[in-house]
Order: sequence, then C-alpha cells, then structure tokens
Amino acid sequence: MNVIAILNHMGVYFKEEPIRELHRALERLNFQIVYPNDRDDLLKLIETMRVCAALF
Repeated sequence: MNVIAILNHMGVYFKEEPIRELHRALERLNFQIVYPNDRDDLLKLIETMRVCAALF
C-alpha cells in the first residue's frame, strides 16, 4: 500500500475541508494517509514506512 503523509494543522475549517476531501479521494484509490505531528515525526515515518509523498 502506498502511504501519503499530510502535515496540516487542523482546527481551521476552510483549511480542513479540502484536506478531508483529498483524504477520502486518496483512500478510494487505496492510499493510506498519515498525519505526522511535526518534521521529526515525518522523518520517523519515512524511516519505517513506504511514504510515497508528503504534503505540507
């Protein structure tokens, strides 16, 4: 399974909804979406998982 990491600060509706739509669309295409907390968390994910993209 392909993994996409999204670094997004949730809490602002106009920013959340497009990310949720993207999340649903990518899941339909069999992508796994992860939400790392910060850069260090993202680096840990890259070391242990097959991350094919990171969105900031």
